[in-house]
This record gives sequence, C-alpha cells and structure tokens, in this order.
Amino acid sequence: MEFALVSALFWVGFDYTRKRLAAFFSAPLMSVVFSVLVLPCYLVYWFYADKSVPAVQYFYPATISGLLAGIGSVSFIRALAVGKVAVMLPMLSLTPVISGVFAWIWLGESLSLIEVSAIAVLVSASFILQGGKLTFIEPGSGFILLTAMCWGCCIVFDKQALRHSSIEFHIAYITLVVLVFNGLLFRPKVELSKLLQYSGLWMSAAACFSFAVTLQFVALLEIQPGILEALKRAIGIIGAGLIGVYLFKEKLTPTQWSCIGVILVTSVIFSV
Repeated sequence: MEFALVSALFWVGFDYTRKRLAAFFSAPLMSVVFSVLVLPCYLVYWFYADKSVPAVQYFYPATISGLLAGIGSVSFIRALAVGKVAVMLPMLSLTPVISGVFAWIWLGESLSLIEVSAIAVLVSASFILQGGKLTFIEPGSGFILLTAMCWGCCIVFDKQALRHSSIEFHIAYITLVVLVFNGLLFRPKVELSKLLQYSGLWMSAAACFSFAVTLQFVALLEIQPGILEALKRAIGIIGAGLIGVYLFKEKLTPTQWSCIGVILVTSVIFSV
C-alpha cells in the first residue's frame, strides 16, 4: 500500500509539471515526448536489473494494455477539446469502479466488503471534490467515458501481464507500445529549440512520470487494481486542489475541504 501512496504523490508532481508545460505545448506532442524521454531510462534499467525476455503469453495482455492506454489518452485529449472540463473530469472517478469490477471478472480478484466500502468512499469524495457533475449528453461525454473504460481496464491487463514478466521489462515494453501508437497517430512536429527552452520542466515531468509508473506497477503486484486506481485518483485530485489553492490562489468550498479530509482519513486508515 505504501508504494501506491508514493506513486500517487509522484502522479501529483507529474500533473503539476504537465499542466505548466500545457501552456506551451500540445497534449499529443507532450505524450510522445514523455515516452521518448523515459524509454531510454527504462531500457537501461531493464538491461542492468533483469535482461530477461518473457514468454509469448506475456505479450497478449501487455500489448492490449499499451493500446488501451494510448486510446485512452487520445480520447481524453478529444474529450477536453470538445467538452467542458468541469463536466469531463468528474467522470474519470468511474475508473476505479471499472478497474475493480473488471479485475474481479477477468482475474478473479474479488474485493472484501471493507475494500468495496473504501473504494466507494474515495470515488464519491473524488467525484464531489471535482464538482460532482455526471452527464452522458454533454459534448465529449462519450470520449471521457471511453477514456475511463480504457484506463480502468488497462491496469487489469497490466496485472495479468506482470504474472509473466518482470516490472523492468514491462514498463519498457508498455512505453514503447504507447510511443509507437501515439507517434503514428499524431505525428507531432517537434521544435527542438523550444523543447530545450523548457528542459527543466521536461526533465522534472519525466522523472515524476517514470517514478509514478514504476511504483504503480510495484504496488499492483500487491493490491487489487480497483483499490490502486481509487487511491491514485483520490490523491491526485487532492494534490491538484491543494496546488490550485496555494500556488494559483484558487478557492475551495467547505464541502470540497471536507472531501479532502475524508479522502486523507480513508487513505491513511486503509494503508495501515
């Protein structure tokens, strides 16, 4: 559980640096550049720590996971382009529910009553904290629902793949699949001089991303995917809210502060 919480904190750092980069670069370009930056590090990590290549049974769920992650990213970008952020983001709170149910069906990993209750609390508090709007008729709602489905299912295929592979190989292979998918689909134009101008932000974002993904896979070996997704989403939403309050002088309502307290208490209790 500790790895899941630390991973969630690195996701917060990644979201913050990604938000700053988004003011200067398009989302498709950022997706490709992040993969290009971290892939060599993952390959070196695999070469020195493992060097093994998994059996053929690994590549079926791993490739599906990478493709779902790529499709989810494309759908997310499209949803934010045509829909309202205040409506789109709360719908991502469905991701832990999808992960938990799919892992139960696909992998046979059931949830105890306490785990179901914890996911329900985290999802509900996250939903309210992001504005609490759920609609399927707004523009972009179909894309964001597809995003939640893809991201909710890909982590389950990750867990299935990790039964046949080391974490070192898996993170390199998944990154390669996402890079090829997004690179071929978007074909972004890269201005090297502009990238170098914000090299500090790029490196910080890439470092947060690499640690977040690696620790997430370590945590995935121990806990049910639905729980991991619930913690990741909840802590990420809290981080975004607190960054908005303290760095961008945004306001939170008493209800939103209460949700932050509920998420923190639930996360602490559930991790001990």
